Amino acid sequence: MKCLLRFVSLVVFIAVTPLIAEPLVYEGAEGPGKGQHIVFVANDHEYRSEQTCPLLAKILAKHYGFKCTVLFGINAEGFIEPGAKNLPGLEILPDADLLVFYTRFLNLPDEQVDHLVDYFERGGPVVALRTSSHAFNGQKGKWAKLNFNYQGKDYPGGLGKQILGNTWAKTGQQHYGDNHVTACRITPAESGVGHAILAGVRSIHAFSGAYSSPVPDGATSLLDLQVLTTFWPSESYDTEKPIVTAAWVRDSYVAPSGEEKKARVMYTSIGASEDFLDEDARRLLVNGCFWALGREEIIKPYLNVSIVGGFSPSPYATSVLYSEGVLPTDLSAWDSQIMPTGKTLRGLKNPNVGESHHIYRSLISRNEFREMLEETVPGFDRTIYKPRPAK
Repeated sequence: MKCLLRFVSLVVFIAVTPLIAEPLVYEGAEGPGKGQHIVFVANDHEYRSEQTCPLLAKILAKHYGFKCTVLFGINAEGFIEPGAKNLPGLEILPDADLLVFYTRFLNLPDEQVDHLVDYFERGGPVVALRTSSHAFNGQKGKWAKLNFNYQGKDYPGGLGKQILGNTWAKTGQQHYGDNHVTACRITPAESGVGHAILAGVRSIHAFSGAYSSPVPDGATSLLDLQVLTTFWPSESYDTEKPIVTAAWVRDSYVAPSGEEKKARVMYTSIGASEDFLDEDARRLLVNGCFWALGREEIIKPYLNVSIVGGFSPSPYATSVLYSEGVLPTDLSAWDSQIMPTGKTLRGLKNPNVGESHHIYRSLISRNEFREMLEETVPGFDRTIYKPRPAK
């Protein structure tokens, strides 16, 4: 009887205990990055950082020899879940030479945030994408100061403002154009001419909608952004919207302790999964990683930024259209597909009002994606996806 009780207790324990997901690690063999470790933090609700970060990590490891570790938001079953309140593996940050940071509205246990804060307190370099400017939201307790809307005089604007240089606010960063409907064309800024990060970067078509991002004091703008009137590449510009910046670099930041750290920072407002179908978008980030590490001597105009394995990005959408049931280790092979085929996309079955709205927005401009769903998803009916009712 005691043995039976022990067995039942073990089964219950396993059933209610979250599975621990193995981190995704790409071990480079040879190249200028050998001996250096880049850690990617990928956990946002919308722009598919769980696709972008493995893509870039695989390129840097395979072509240049870096060790690259990718950490994801993980659900109770051990699967990747964009925006999850659990981001295991951050304890590896003391070994990181560079942090590639791609998050949105994080809300994590203090013990996980501690590792991230320790990285900034030691002045580690950062390459950050898109929604990382509003990295935390709703964080309570000792790390509430990291929230994007924190108003305290000790750390105004939270992590985004103090580390990267800007945060989501009426006087800071905002949408600029019709996100999901219009895209943008990005070219080198005059102030960035000659900067190592722009070597070989000519023009980028970014599907991610534009942000208006005032350049922080003391930072150097790298890229100019023109809003298009179309979602796909064109020469049709929105002439009512002046050019804004799409990337900058700075040489210092303020750690959560309030201490200024001399460290290289690169931030770019692009970063949706589909953006990195563009070779120059990949080049921008690869160059940015070398620069942030102080390795600009490696950067040449045409470094190899070819995709390793398969990359078939799904559209960016808030809390929907991500692949469900994917383990980090499912992406570990060099020839692995990002994301694996045959996985269900979140929200296609019995969507609620919010999910329906976000899928509707993603289908507006993506005829090929819609046609793919009609061919591959049994019973798919695009007419069920509706705009959210006006308030």
